[in-house]
Amino acid sequence: MRRRVVLLGVGGVGKTTLVYRLMGLSATPHVTLRPGLYKLYLAGGKVVELLDVPGQHATEVAQRAAKLMRHFFDKAVLMYDLTVADTLYSLSEVLDALCIYGNCLAAREIAVVGNKRDLAEEYGYMVENTALPYPTYYISAVKDPPEELVKIVA
Repeated sequence: MRRRVVLLGVGGVGKTTLVYRLMGLSATPHVTLRPGLYKLYLAGGKVVELLDVPGQHATEVAQRAAKLMRHFFDKAVLMYDLTVADTLYSLSEVLDALCIYGNCLAAREIAVVGNKRDLAEEYGYMVENTALPYPTYYISAVKDPPEELVKIVA
């Protein structure tokens, strides 16, 4: 069984770090300049195709995503940084801009993921999702075990 998942969010929220952790890669991710397509093989013959859309700002992410999103996705993961409120609000901008560029998000499921929970706990400050009406997960892509992180995309 194959599942397609797209990761959207502005630069620095941890999309590529999440992918690297899921894939079991030990390398430290760098700024993503090109889209990344990764295949995650799970138990029972399940394959999750992860599309990591690059971009630093909402408009840039939407432009790149619109070019790539010619297919239906089983799940869209909208990621933001729990310590930076603007990264949450930028997700609405990304979704609006996708429609402007003629390719509204088409996914069976949409989830919001607030990343960097470890830093939020250290800072004593966390931006909770009150902006988007989708199920929300609060994670640390760096510290949470991959078995827990895979539940977000599986």
